[in-house]
Amino acid sequence: MRRSGFSVATLNLEKGMSVAALRHDIGQVLRRSRTSVIGFQERLYSGPRLRASLPKRWRLLMPTGSIGTDDNPIAFDTTVWELKKTWVAPLAMRTWRRFSGRVAHPQYGVVAVLEHRRSGHTIRAVSFHLPNGVHNRVTGGPDWRNRDEVEALWRMAARIRSLKNDAPATQQFVAMCDCNVTESRDRSDLLVKGRITRPLGLETNYSAAGYRPGWRIDYVMAERRSPFRIAGWEAFRHLRTDHPGVVARFKYRR
Repeated sequence: MRRSGFSVATLNLEKGMSVAALRHDIGQVLRRSRTSVIGFQERLYSGPRLRASLPKRWRLLMPTGSIGTDDNPIAFDTTVWELKKTWVAPLAMRTWRRFSGRVAHPQYGVVAVLEHRRSGHTIRAVSFHLPNGVHNRVTGGPDWRNRDEVEALWRMAARIRSLKNDAPATQQFVAMCDCNVTESRDRSDLLVKGRITRPLGLETNYSAAGYRPGWRIDYVMAERRSPFRIAGWEAFRHLRTDHPGVVARFKYRR
């Protein structure tokens, strides 16, 4: 196996961004890092603009179907990765909008099985978005005022666990999300650490070198039991969107 490292990004882009703004944010990440896989969030109805914003060698996996299937697409550099399989994973059919309490559209994740062209390393990548208003950042546990949303997170976490546990041993599980839970203040067994990362044995960009505690809700997660591990990360803050772009760098460790 050639020990070719790679980088994976998660990028939450505001709704309604123009092609120029999308190109600016994606370009900042691609020019300053070796990112070859990006998990996007909140991309509902924006397929043509997002395709126009990516380099020509990149492929966008943005399904069309019932509302919500296009919300969390994955894009990848076709000169680095070969697509083996992709599908839409239903995560929660009933979720709620922040503050209003009204029912939101169903939540889906996009899954892509990608094989690295040089190393042969295969990842099972999934992009998803967890509900808003689920974290009480004072206590570190769930915000029980929004119990319906907390329970939606639990259902989605169970589906994420299934996606990882169903993967063959030859596929490293990698997830990219706007998790809406501050990593450094997640102090219960009921949110991201307790329901996703610890049960699945995942490391994140926050466990890599250079992490400083703070307000962090955008995650790249990866299975530890793999020859490729997260060795470092970067946050891109000077973007048009309201989230930092996060890039995790993977290196061969064995």
